Amino acid sequence: MTRRLTSGKKTVFLGHSQPTHSGMLQSLAAGFRASGWDVHSGDIRGHGRSFDKNAVAGHLDPRNGWKSAVEDMRHLLGQSFAETPWQDRLIVVPNITALLTLEVMKTWPDLARHIVFISPPPNQKTLALFGKTFAEVRIRLKGADTPDEQILHHLYSFLGAHLKDRRHLADVMSTDHRVIQQVLEDPYGWPTPTPAYWKQIFEGMLSSWAWPRDARMKPGTRCLVVFGGEDAMLRDGGFLPPIQRFLSGIGIEDVASERVDGARSALFLEEEKFAISRRILDWIQQVRRDEADFSEVGIEELASDILNRISETGARQLKPDELVELCYNAIDDDSRWTEIIYRMIHDAERSGDVNEEELHERISRLMPHWERAFNLNKQVMMSATLGVLLESVIERLQIGVALLDRQNDLLHCNGAFEASLSGLFPQDGTSAEQSVSRKARVHRLLADNEAAESVRDGGERLIVQDGKPVGFQFFPEALRQTGLQRHGPASLLLLRVQPGEDMSETRKTLIELAYGLTGKEAEIVLEIASGRSLDQIADAQGILVSTARGHLKKSFQKIGVHSQSELAARLMAGPVGWLK
Repeated sequence: MTRRLTSGKKTVFLGHSQPTHSGMLQSLAAGFRASGWDVHSGDIRGHGRSFDKNAVAGHLDPRNGWKSAVEDMRHLLGQSFAETPWQDRLIVVPNITALLTLEVMKTWPDLARHIVFISPPPNQKTLALFGKTFAEVRIRLKGADTPDEQILHHLYSFLGAHLKDRRHLADVMSTDHRVIQQVLEDPYGWPTPTPAYWKQIFEGMLSSWAWPRDARMKPGTRCLVVFGGEDAMLRDGGFLPPIQRFLSGIGIEDVASERVDGARSALFLEEEKFAISRRILDWIQQVRRDEADFSEVGIEELASDILNRISETGARQLKPDELVELCYNAIDDDSRWTEIIYRMIHDAERSGDVNEEELHERISRLMPHWERAFNLNKQVMMSATLGVLLESVIERLQIGVALLDRQNDLLHCNGAFEASLSGLFPQDGTSAEQSVSRKARVHRLLADNEAAESVRDGGERLIVQDGKPVGFQFFPEALRQTGLQRHGPASLLLLRVQPGEDMSETRKTLIELAYGLTGKEAEIVLEIASGRSLDQIADAQGILVSTARGHLKKSFQKIGVHSQSELAARLMAGPVGWLK
């Protein structure tokens, strides 16, 4: 069903793009409403409020999904214009709904007097064939109906390759990060589509620009193409001339264009900033406009330009093994993903007649490496994110942590470690002197423990000063390989926070984090580790002994022990034991 956003005599239908839906068009609708237009909108299946158990978000049936989406569009337009004469109909459709409208126009020549395409996907066959083939290979690898982050990542990276300030994939939509954030946070926006969705969309891109020979629009039909100055779809107007020729070829007598400086592909979401409705209404009223003449750019020329800007080797053709190497370079340089896509499109376009079978074979050979490298890249990103978060947690718990190499030279430490080290070896002096002495103090601390039998099972040793435990040195298996490298990290040194501070809350928090205990369970096990009985604990906390015993029993299960003595030994053997 269509969504009626206002009421009036003249009717406009507003479409949406891939990461958006009709609910985001209120501001644009208000612009038309203020001029007396009746506004309708609606969601194509897989978008906005259209999805349910039979039509999930970001998915189209791999066999006939595009055909079904076209029927959705035909139904929405039919409902919207049922009581509106041809000359009073206006269609404003961005991106995906622009393609769907082109399909409907094939058999509905008197669809509307005024048709506005906003950032339509261009009629460039090589782009569509590459996207379709890539999606088909992903279907074989991942299945048709599983959301595929890799396709989404590569597509939007490809579209945003020309942007200098890109911080997120969605930056292709707008320069205003508030607009982007609103789309990302919308529960009905920015879905992660399935491979079948993209296969159908790219097949639709091929189909929508391929018209029957005798299909023509009703004489008098007008069309306006609106795009942003930083819009990835029409490439600063370079892809516009062939679109204009096509529209003129299907009988549209008046084909106009308008570039909106400072805008990108989701300019229809920024009515307040760009006054999109006013621009369109001025065009309808045939207010005088200055028509720009855009220089046509082909795929090969565009790809060559991008490659010369982002690649050390420029646009020269790479051998298959060099493309594989690019995949693994992408682990630490995300622009390499985009380079691979542009290279394959560039080579396919340069060959003249694009051979779909050869393109399919080439992508299929590269995809296993592509998949593995992409997953490695995600693991690196997740590890880095986890590392930053853990460092923040460790700092808040005031745990001193340092990385040492095989010679026990200090490689890195946090602020709590420096504070602990300064407490163990007080020293005045300049920051430079302290930096030098920091390494020396670590060596001295560890040297004092060399004679003691402090190496324990599992590659760790207790660090003692003046007969008291002050820290632990760990030799994790994860650092075995890096420890073989010159100045590579080989061990972790943990130091306790300084005496005199109340560490009860820190110890309790550590216990909760380490074993997944509740706050009450953590309190009880720490009391047990300190030598108190269940009767004493229950009396001190004002609870029944049976309640305390229940908390303790659950703690045994979580920590993996069977007795109070085993519990105390387990806790006191680790860092919690020396944080007193």
